[in-house]
Amino acid sequence: MRTPLFLSSKPLTKVLLFNFFIPVIFNVQHIYCLELSTSSVEKGIPHQPDWLIQTSSPNALPSKISETCLDHTEQYLKALRNRQLWAVKMYQSSGRLAEHLIHTGSGYVHHDLGFFDECVSIYPSDVPFQGQYCTVFFDLTPVSRRQNYEKQNPAIDQSIKSDKEGEPKNHISNFLMPSIGFCLPSTCSARELRYAVAQRIGYRLIENVNFSLVAITNENYCYTNNKLSAHCIKFDNMAIGALTGFGLLGIIVLIATIHEKWNYSDESVHSQKIFPVQLLHCFSAHTNCRTLFSTQDDVKDSLACLHGIRVLTTCWIVLIHAAGEFIQRMSYTRNMDLKNATRWEFQIITNGLFAVDTFLLISGMLVAFTQMRQLDHTNGLFNIKRFYFRRFARLTPVYASVLVFIATLWPYVGTGPDWNYVQQMSQTFRQNLWANLLYINNYVTVADQRSSLSNPSTGMIESWYLACDMQMFWVSPVFVYPIWRWKKTGLIWTSVSLLIFLVMSTVPFVVHDIPPTVLFSRPSAMLKLNEYCRKHYHHTIARIPPYIIGILLGWYLHKIKDTKINLNKYLAVAGWITAILLGFTVIYGMFPYLDEAKTPVINPVIHVLYGAFHRSAWSLTVGWVIFACTQGYGGCIEMFLSSKVFLPLSRLSYAVYLVHFTFIKSYVSHMRQPIYLTEYYFFTVYLGILLIVFTIASVVSVVVEQPFLNADKLLFPSNSKNPSETKKKM
Repeated sequence: MRTPLFLSSKPLTKVLLFNFFIPVIFNVQHIYCLELSTSSVEKGIPHQPDWLIQTSSPNALPSKISETCLDHTEQYLKALRNRQLWAVKMYQSSGRLAEHLIHTGSGYVHHDLGFFDECVSIYPSDVPFQGQYCTVFFDLTPVSRRQNYEKQNPAIDQSIKSDKEGEPKNHISNFLMPSIGFCLPSTCSARELRYAVAQRIGYRLIENVNFSLVAITNENYCYTNNKLSAHCIKFDNMAIGALTGFGLLGIIVLIATIHEKWNYSDESVHSQKIFPVQLLHCFSAHTNCRTLFSTQDDVKDSLACLHGIRVLTTCWIVLIHAAGEFIQRMSYTRNMDLKNATRWEFQIITNGLFAVDTFLLISGMLVAFTQMRQLDHTNGLFNIKRFYFRRFARLTPVYASVLVFIATLWPYVGTGPDWNYVQQMSQTFRQNLWANLLYINNYVTVADQRSSLSNPSTGMIESWYLACDMQMFWVSPVFVYPIWRWKKTGLIWTSVSLLIFLVMSTVPFVVHDIPPTVLFSRPSAMLKLNEYCRKHYHHTIARIPPYIIGILLGWYLHKIKDTKINLNKYLAVAGWITAILLGFTVIYGMFPYLDEAKTPVINPVIHVLYGAFHRSAWSLTVGWVIFACTQGYGGCIEMFLSSKVFLPLSRLSYAVYLVHFTFIKSYVSHMRQPIYLTEYYFFTVYLGILLIVFTIASVVSVVVEQPFLNADKLLFPSNSKNPSETKKKM
């Protein structure tokens, strides 16, 4: 609920007791609450609580505060006066309400969250309450709006009118707003806290315009030790079902591992396994670890440079998502972060969202490359049922396991001032789970139409890519088979389709005037961020050009797989120079327009061309790298990307993509304090995140992904001499 911050002028009579609640718990002026001593009294300074009462002008209305809250607040203050440890700890656990810093009009966001764990651990034996940690957020309401409301309702008490203001924002992270964490008796509600804070602040004049600061509280942002304990031990039916399922899977893996090591330690007897034993051993952690961490490629003609490209792109995506979450939700230095977004060395992060198009290119290329090889072996026989079923069976089990975890068990793995964000995401996922499993979640969602990159109601935000990729796979035979069967006609058809999709991609930029990409440093572009995501970023039609470019590249690599293209060295150098220039154009194409104060208008032609074609241009850059490396023109780049060190990490790329954003959101929601985001701090934390998500992904891969891949190969062996598919892509 939200409360305009009115200043009370009522006399101090019945509210005297509640005055203890305001000044000592919130201690706005940072004054002597613990430092006053007997010597202070001897110098003429009144006793601590009385002195604070007399010097605090705002007062809450007693009609809005329960007798229980008032009584327990008095007990707390008496304990604080006597310097009892638990009361001192409660006082120290509250953030400081620096009134004039809450909103300065310059974009500065003030956070002082106090000490979460210290507060909820307060459970004194001599009083009937415990420590309760609550977060208060602050927003702005124009004075004219409040005045109009008062004019229409002159007889309504101010504190009653404030009940009509609504709830915390659910379409964004509330921590984008200024916030203060308070520690108070557990018998005081979030609503009572809101009234106390509202009465303490009042009007402010910001940027020559009168605004009323609005206090926002909700019970979802209040935590006690009992509440946290009850949340951890009370599983609903879905959570119990998920926990049971994961437990059974773990038991199967354990049994399979022990059985294999006990009975089949000799490699020579592996071929003698009967089918049920083979199926059981698909879940053996011993075998799956050996497969996962092997540096021997298990697929012929696997295009070795792809392993390095996968791993580097995966690390790049984790970097971008980590930076975005820190800056958007829990950073003291958001203004400085936005200024850094205009620095050339940070463009690889702030303007790197096209990194995922690398995976779309690789996906289309591998589909064409492997399927055309399969068509060669079967003389054009296209098993369409097997084609679709195998893809679904290979990708969905591990995807479904992550989805189920997010929807059921994720809220139980941690706590924190912003853990309500995780709970909202989990609850939304329960409603969206069916759409994700059908790979249509980029079009079908129950999320608020105001959804944004920081919206907890959008659930697993990164899953839009999985939906787009699967939908592109569904239509890939429309391009792959004609190229194989009728090469010339198929190439013309595919090329024309590519041009049509590129033209269609320009429509949103012309008609709706959406930004050409996510420009964090341009306020006008960020206002249209949600529209950009809905009308372009998540649309399969807008994202399919790199996939089709990948299909054309896959066809060409299949065509020349047994030959080598002899390029003049000058032509090869020209190709590298062109690819590098094209890549730098994509990365720095918007650099002249990052500072809206200097360039308030983006050139309309550049706006449309960059928005519609920069992803395809990046795909051409990566496509050249793949072609040059496979044909021997990559030099040291080819040696680096084809290093066997990348092979195990490449096998983990899909699992890393599935788990990394969930872990990052958990980490940020678990944070007890916002951070001062410096380069050293961020990259230190990023490397830690990278190590952890690869570790989690290895467990997920060994326990879930690899077993189902093994079962797929066992139940549906390839009829050809060569495997029908390379290792799946992101």
